[in-house]
Amino acid sequence: MAARKSNRLRNEKTVALMDLQPDSRVLEIGCGPGLALSRCASVVTSGRVVGLDHSGVMIRQASSRLQSQGVVNRVELIKGGIDALAGWPQSFDRVFSLNVIQFQSDKLGFFRAAFDVLIPGGLCLTTYQPRLNADGSEAARRMITTIEEALHAVGFENISKTEIIGGATPAICVVGQKNDPHRS
Repeated sequence: MAARKSNRLRNEKTVALMDLQPDSRVLEIGCGPGLALSRCASVVTSGRVVGLDHSGVMIRQASSRLQSQGVVNRVELIKGGIDALAGWPQSFDRVFSLNVIQFQSDKLGFFRAAFDVLIPGGLCLTTYQPRLNADGSEAARRMITTIEEALHAVGFENISKTEIIGGATPAICVVGQKNDPHRS
C-alpha cells in the first residue's frame, strides 16, 4: 500500500486539503501503513493525531513508519473498527479516511460516527479512488454521489468535492462540515 505512487499522492493531497495547524486534533479512520499519519504528525506538533485501523498488521506498519520518521510520540494508534468511536471521550476538528468507505456496509453509520467525534465546525474528508477498471470514472461518480448523500443525511453541511487525481480512475475527496449552532 505504501509503495504505490497513487496511494502516496492520494494521502499527500488529502492531508493538504485539511489545512492542519500545529494544534489540530485529527483522526484517520483506516490509517493503513501510516502514510497520511506521518504527514499529519509533521504538522501537528501540539495537537493530537490518532490513527484507527482494524488490522494489527497495518497498526504495526504505521508504528514502524512513524518510529523511523521520529514522530511516533505524536500519534496514538488504535486497533479497532468504526465501532471503537462509540462513546469516544475526545473530539477532533478533522476526521478523514482514504479508500475506506467502499468497505463500509453501513455508510450512514460510518459518517454518523465521524460526525459524533467532530467539534462543531469540524471537517470530515473522505477520499475515494476506484481500483483500475474499465468503469473507473463512472464508479467514482456513483460512489461520490453516495458519499454526498450520506454526509447530508447525517447532518453535514457545506459539502464539496475536489478531484485530487484525474484520469480514467480519478481520486475524489468529499468534504463535509459539521453544523455549528453558534455560527451566525
